[in-house]
Amino acid sequence: MDDNKLLTLANGERIRLQTHCAMLFEVGDLQYASPATVSRCGMVFVDPKDLKYRPFWTRWCSLREKKEEQKCLGQLFDKFVPPLITLILEGMIDGKQGEKLKQIIPLTNLNMVNFFD
Repeated sequence: MDDNKLLTLANGERIRLQTHCAMLFEVGDLQYASPATVSRCGMVFVDPKDLKYRPFWTRWCSLREKKEEQKCLGQLFDKFVPPLITLILEGMIDGKQGEKLKQIIPLTNLNMVNFFD
């Protein structure tokens, strides 16, 4: 997309956006971006404390090939992970306030949930 809101697709087709239109692109990296593209990028930082672990879990689970595996993992995840994270970070057990667990190294809920293949 250039400064005149002209979007050029990979096949060479060009699309002019109306003045009231805006586009947001999310990329994993800038490996194939030109210096001109990089210079126009606006970076948005999302704090892991605000993002939490659910989007990462959803993405990881969707990469499982077997639907039955996704379903089983989803049930186990929903049963164990949110209550344990709440226990560790807030000290809540079954809706009752308990003592917060001491962390030697403070972690966010996103840091506590790791996904491995």
